[in-house]
Amino acid sequence: MPYWSTTDLSVQDQAAYWGDVVCEAFTPLSPKRGQTQLNRSIFTEGLPGWVRSAPLAETNCAEIASCTQLLTHGPREVRRSPTEAVFVNLQLDGTCYGEQDDRRCIVPAGSIAVFDTTRPYRLEFTEPMAQRSWRVLSFRIPRDRWQASVGDLEFTSTTIDTNGGPGSVASAMMASLWQNLQTLDQGTATRLESSFTDVLAAVTAVHSRAALESESGQRDAALRLLVRKQIRTMIPRGRVTAADAARAVSISVRSLHRLFEAESSSFAACVREERLRGVMLDLVSSPNSLPLYEIAARWGFYDNSHLTRAFQRHLGCTPTEYRAAGGRVGRLGQTSATHVLDNIGS
Repeated sequence: MPYWSTTDLSVQDQAAYWGDVVCEAFTPLSPKRGQTQLNRSIFTEGLPGWVRSAPLAETNCAEIASCTQLLTHGPREVRRSPTEAVFVNLQLDGTCYGEQDDRRCIVPAGSIAVFDTTRPYRLEFTEPMAQRSWRVLSFRIPRDRWQASVGDLEFTSTTIDTNGGPGSVASAMMASLWQNLQTLDQGTATRLESSFTDVLAAVTAVHSRAALESESGQRDAALRLLVRKQIRTMIPRGRVTAADAARAVSISVRSLHRLFEAESSSFAACVREERLRGVMLDLVSSPNSLPLYEIAARWGFYDNSHLTRAFQRHLGCTPTEYRAAGGRVGRLGQTSATHVLDNIGS
């Protein structure tokens, strides 16, 4: 597991090296220790800190510890970002004061906050009273993967409490994934990554400001997200009905249909999309020895021919080609799978 530390560097060299380190583990960031930060730190000079980092599948995971400082991801850093990503930060020790999209949050130890690299943000980390360093566990998730799960909900710079309820599930999963990272094979890592994104998306929907606003459009977006999660869970168990999905999220069947009609879609189209999503994940995470007909049956396709027609219509390739390409549809001259899925059912 890659490890970086400023411990063996001179005080003069620590700040420059730390800037390179956080850029490597996170995204372009500008660290600063002005008088305001120095007054709240036991370190009166230099920039001590360390980072451990390792990939899950497409998500990069990192544990970071350092002294009180301000990290800025401004317009210049946004332009320099090599990839579009979302950071999910679980504060382990100390406190983070975050700001993005005109929202501010205080993230104490044990809480989660989310930040989007495609727009400017600021993070001020402060040391805890009884310890020398703050610590944070940070997962860098590709933005298109996050967007596919969360949709248009506003989620940045909002504190998610993990002391109980859904938030505690997300924090426990982050900690467990980090602790067991190096014991996971690629297929397992891919599946767990997908599950974690789904869990976090549901938690974010519950906690985000947009999901709690009185405007019906924002409430409906949160409900559609929860309905999709229920459908994804129900498909491998057998027939999926609107009545069962509506009951799972405590709304009427009529309200369920209105949710999808509001975005010019339907419940049936949503089920079709989630069936295809399930197959796509199985094709890249299951062993090649797993027959295609078993995957098709698990996600509700009648047979291989039915599944192949669906793939050719929506992805422009066959399931076999998709599996051979490792899920990278771009190799077949198509757009990314995430964007293709956005149009399924249209």
